[in-house]
Amino acid sequence: MISDVNSSTSLNYSLNQFCKDIANGKYYVLSINLQENGNIIAALQLELHNFKDKSNSVMSNKSIENFIEKQNFKFEGRSWARFNIMLVSFLGFCRDVNPWSIWDSCDLIFQFYQDFNNCLINDSYPLDPLVPIFRNMTEYVLPIASKLDANCLRIGTKKNQFLSFASSVISKLFNSVKPSRTNDGNVIQSGDLIDFPQKQKILLYLVNKLNNIYFRIDSPQLCFNVFKNFKPKSMITEFGVYPIKEQIEYKYLLGRYYLLNGRVINAFVQLNDAYTRLRNLCDKCNLYGHDQVRRNLLRILRYLIPTGLMIGKLPKFEMITQIDVSLSDKYANLSQTLKTGNVKGLNIWLKSHERELCERHLLVIQLEKLPMICYRNLVRSIVRQCIIPQNSGKIPYSTVHDALKISIGDPSNDSDEHFDIYNGIHRSRNVENVLVTLINLGFLRGNCFPQLKLCVVKKTALIQEVLPSIEGRILSSFALNDDDSWLND
Repeated sequence: MISDVNSSTSLNYSLNQFCKDIANGKYYVLSINLQENGNIIAALQLELHNFKDKSNSVMSNKSIENFIEKQNFKFEGRSWARFNIMLVSFLGFCRDVNPWSIWDSCDLIFQFYQDFNNCLINDSYPLDPLVPIFRNMTEYVLPIASKLDANCLRIGTKKNQFLSFASSVISKLFNSVKPSRTNDGNVIQSGDLIDFPQKQKILLYLVNKLNNIYFRIDSPQLCFNVFKNFKPKSMITEFGVYPIKEQIEYKYLLGRYYLLNGRVINAFVQLNDAYTRLRNLCDKCNLYGHDQVRRNLLRILRYLIPTGLMIGKLPKFEMITQIDVSLSDKYANLSQTLKTGNVKGLNIWLKSHERELCERHLLVIQLEKLPMICYRNLVRSIVRQCIIPQNSGKIPYSTVHDALKISIGDPSNDSDEHFDIYNGIHRSRNVENVLVTLINLGFLRGNCFPQLKLCVVKKTALIQEVLPSIEGRILSSFALNDDDSWLND
């Protein structure tokens, strides 16, 4: 596209040439990216500022509207009011844009972005040539919105106003996407994107952009309707038909959404699939040396690793080390802490990474899930070292109490005098509570007898018969979302 623009651009470009290009379907001239289309925009600005009018040398809004109306653009024999409004908006942008200041030009940029999007709502017009232009424009507009929001944050004005506005524009287009139907009302579906309308082809792109913005503006709850309506809007029967990069992005975002809502197994499945698909793509195309690929792998792993640990799955740290040594070391430390049932170590780890975990919305769910993994592994050590060798099948409360005391460590953390979010539930006196909770979760097979102060388990040399795998128990208790079944190739 850039080469096409450059081949036709010079300061001799005129309004008449612009109208001819539009009439001939050369919509790339509508780009507001100054790096791509700066020559055309500069030439149009020059002409718009030297317009011969009785009242003003600068072409007024009314004069621009009249000029566009006179062109009498027709589409399949019909006039298109929203298209004309969009052209007026573009020429207004060309006239008033300040190439040296995004701030001075932001109203023009977002007004044109909105007006262009409005052209794509009504499917009765020939929209397909415009859709790729909108996609390119979105890639241009969103970084600008982020920069403007960052500036607003520094000066203390309204938070996320530009990204929020951009999301409302994209959401309007997403809501307008509907599957084509046959004369008898049945949805036309296929396993191939080739013959579908352009809006269908960018549907997953819109989904990902919207959800990314919602996470960035701290409104992830808005993702619900996007995820819910994606499949009903799609004419594609097989998710794998979409571009692989968009598949990976979708699964990553869906995994994060599930994690935010406490659906750990669903989160792990989606995040792990996103990671696996990206690794497979790297293997196939030899992409490991690319910084962007490494960043994307790291982006997934920051959520996949803690999610896996919450269901008892340990990652291959030697593989993670190749991607990011710091991340590998950090979670290898946590993994060892959980494996040994070290409650004190767990609290220290969570406290030392509190800010990062809060920023990623991981602190609360880890505070909820990880202590029980820690307790389970502590009881596992007791069973392996004391109960199985004696073949007694009885776990005395006193043994668990002593183990809890050692695990909690600092006596100040084992009393109610120093109470915080980390040590609040960890007391060595809570032996029965710990054991009953493990039994209820399915992490421990046994029965508690409070009067005898015993937990009775099966007499066996196989520890998995007393403490089954965490992942298996969670999978049996929390089913995967059936709505996601079509995402599996």
